[in-house]
Amino acid sequence: MLEILFLLAFTLHNVEEALWLPQWSRYAARFHKEVARNEFHFALIVITMLGYLITFLYLYFPCSIVRFTYLGFVLMMCLNSVFPHLIATVVLRRYAPGTITGLFLFLPVGSALITGAVHGSGEWPYLAGAGAAVSAVTILFLKPLFALGRHLVKDY
Repeated sequence: MLEILFLLAFTLHNVEEALWLPQWSRYAARFHKEVARNEFHFALIVITMLGYLITFLYLYFPCSIVRFTYLGFVLMMCLNSVFPHLIATVVLRRYAPGTITGLFLFLPVGSALITGAVHGSGEWPYLAGAGAAVSAVTILFLKPLFALGRHLVKDY
């Protein structure tokens, strides 16, 4: 099942980011505030759990809202491979953690998932809307998640 492959890609991507992104963020300071390990790891764990929850709901409760939330999440993660990961790697001339797993795992698996789910159905506009909505909600919650991680998780 592509959904399981997507979760594997998602997990590997997040492990890659967890290992190297907090230290790398020092080099991206002109584009984004440096992120400490405790706050980043907390946010990453929450996002990972949400990804698993959304996938579970999609597999076992396939109503339209769950379906498009899941597909929007997959689309967001595919787009995340390009922006910010690939763009950051090119602009900063320094590998951005998550780029390889994004480009070589997310994009192929996510593209296959999305294409298989909406091909020939005329649902592309709904998919685009779902991707935009899931992306917006995720971006809105990142700063609060970082702040919560800063307060809840002792720096290590």
